Amino acid sequence: MRISVSAWDPGYADTGEKTGEAAQAKMDLDVEVPAVKWEPIGSDVPAPPRVLLVDGVRRLDARVDIAVEGQPPVPGICASYGAGVVECDPGGGSTATIPVSRIERGLFSAVPDAGLTAGRTAAYVAHRSRASEPGDLLNAVQDRLTALEIEVATEAEPGRDDLLVIDGALRRRTHLPRAVGFIKSHQRRYLPDHLSSIIDKLEPGQRTPVFVLGTSWQRHTWYLRLPGGGDGSWAGIARLEAADDLTIAEVVALADSASAVLPRLASVAHKDPRAPQNLTPIAGLERRLRAKLGDPRLLLRGLRTGARAF
Repeated sequence: MRISVSAWDPGYADTGEKTGEAAQAKMDLDVEVPAVKWEPIGSDVPAPPRVLLVDGVRRLDARVDIAVEGQPPVPGICASYGAGVVECDPGGGSTATIPVSRIERGLFSAVPDAGLTAGRTAAYVAHRSRASEPGDLLNAVQDRLTALEIEVATEAEPGRDDLLVIDGALRRRTHLPRAVGFIKSHQRRYLPDHLSSIIDKLEPGQRTPVFVLGTSWQRHTWYLRLPGGGDGSWAGIARLEAADDLTIAEVVALADSASAVLPRLASVAHKDPRAPQNLTPIAGLERRLRAKLGDPRLLLRGLRTGARAF
């Protein structure tokens, strides 16, 4: 087996929403409130005792070609990625801690045992993808990152009254207790035209009623306005998700709890260009995780050295 390494542009993004799926969305709007009675909903419940926010980062360090004797070269991706949990006490000031964080590196390809080392400490563990197309390799990286996010969220052990906030869609993580997905950007505005005017009415901290959204998977969802978003109709709007198998009472309790605490964690424009949706604790967690991924130039040099010695 022979592995050759070349540089890979690490800049890419995945919002977790698929445009094709959005076009096929089905909705039940008469869940919490009949659609004809929709109005903004504020929260008068106390903030949860503890908020746990989960996020992950990923970076593509290099692309590789893996030559197995007697077969054409197979492409692969060397990626560094990490996930962590930031813990906030809504009643304890602005202090936040990171109780759990983990960094991994992997070589993703259709070859089952193609691992590679970069220097003495950086090992890219073999992860097998279903196929060798670029999209399949990227999906394999994202699948492992999602699994790592589940692992760190489980390790954090959210309590019965805590709120667990997953940065991004809740897909494949709906089994986590007390969990809501937090979607910062909108590839599609799901509300039908006759209800979209409610977004204009939302004040910071107010949300829409809960409704059911189905694409290739089904979940409860609602929109929430955060403070500091500017003057646009959709400025500061985030969409949240909860598991489909929860009762409506359980979902409403999660929605009210999120409305009570997430506006307090919104970022501000002079500190974060993604404000206010990029919550301040998540931004801090992302910075910490990216720093722990290591220097990409040194890793690329190490990968090339390791490939020559393979």
